[in-house]
Amino acid sequence: MMEQDKELIRRRLRARRRALNSDMVQRHSAAICQRAQESDFFRQARSVALYLATDNEVDPSSLLHAASLAGKAIYLPVVDRQNHALQLVRYRPGDPLRVGAYAIREPLLPTTTEVERVEVTDLDILYLPLIAFDRTGWRLGYGGGYYDRLLGRLADEACKPLRIGLAYHFQLVADLPHAAHDVPMDRIVTEQEEILRQSAAEQHFR
Repeated sequence: MMEQDKELIRRRLRARRRALNSDMVQRHSAAICQRAQESDFFRQARSVALYLATDNEVDPSSLLHAASLAGKAIYLPVVDRQNHALQLVRYRPGDPLRVGAYAIREPLLPTTTEVERVEVTDLDILYLPLIAFDRTGWRLGYGGGYYDRLLGRLADEACKPLRIGLAYHFQLVADLPHAAHDVPMDRIVTEQEEILRQSAAEQHFR
């Protein structure tokens, strides 16, 4: 029943997101990134993981640009379909990209040099895309489980990155179904507000 409920939410909100025109995506994404960029967490962070938008997701390009100008180490996800996992790979603006799994742009992994990877537990901030969220921090993804498995590595870790979802405000739902193994977001940033997970204590950098 839970999975059926999740799929209904996915279909409804993906359809609404796909109906956004490019101007609205650009304006809302800029507002969301500006709000995220102004936080103390972003200013203090030394390493951040972002993503490259697809399917009318919130576009974090301006946040990536700001992170680069501030000298932060930037990592992007690369889909490892064989192991059903995400690798977080160092990215510098201008590095070559390719269209990978699920039509998502990702860094082009070199074959002759060592790839700079990072463990999720070594990040200061992990920014995530999503389909839906609620005010207690639960996130609904696409159903592939890639980010869920990445977040699952944090369950027993004392030091975790701050987990921040980037979303349009209409993706907020009253009560999102979730399982016991799910890992919630600490914050969700929308064009209207920054939402602190209601049950979360303030998190500090190492």
